[in-house]
Amino acid sequence: MEKIKLDFHIHSYYSPDGNMNPKDILEAAMSKGLDVISVTDHNSTKGGIETRDYAEKKDLSIKVIVGQEVKTLSGEIIVLNLEEEIPKNMTLEETIAYGKKGFIIAPHPFDKFRKGIGDDLDSINGKIDAIEIFNSRTLLSSHNKLAEAYAKSNNIPGIAGSDSHFSEELGSSYFILESKKTKASIFKSIKEGKISIHGRQTGIKPHLKTSMISFFK
Repeated sequence: MEKIKLDFHIHSYYSPDGNMNPKDILEAAMSKGLDVISVTDHNSTKGGIETRDYAEKKDLSIKVIVGQEVKTLSGEIIVLNLEEEIPKNMTLEETIAYGKKGFIIAPHPFDKFRKGIGDDLDSINGKIDAIEIFNSRTLLSSHNKLAEAYAKSNNIPGIAGSDSHFSEELGSSYFILESKKTKASIFKSIKEGKISIHGRQTGIKPHLKTSMISFFK
């Protein structure tokens, strides 16, 4: 077992509001000392697969887990470790059922300015594996604190994610586990709650930059 540093919320150029290619992602992640990352594009696993394959081809020490951030009728859900793309705009229950073979995370659930699932979390809280209790792009710290309180009161593991769309954001928040650097060990350690959270909020600037990317893409 070793202490490893993870960021499970990263967007590539396969997201309409992102611009990082696999090389950008991996260079930024390794420069921040990250050991494990997940690329979680909007409704797509292409970025995760491409980044994982690039890392393996170059025999890099960093581990990449394929992910996707899926739009549901209630808000967004992250599913890791599933290469099949999940259809968007289904109900939460349908999305969870579709992604049940993966590792399921509720990202920024109480962020009122973005697509958090909010109180609909109650309907699926027994079927998710973790809650993102610190998201760097969440503008109000109170929204992160609501997620942290919900995770604690419902005994659900809490993790952190940078939600980075640009290389300067990557690793702005992360979590640390004592785990082997294998998917099975990582997911087991998260479920056991052996997690420490680290991070900072990145403010309004990345959101403005994202708007520009979305406009010109």
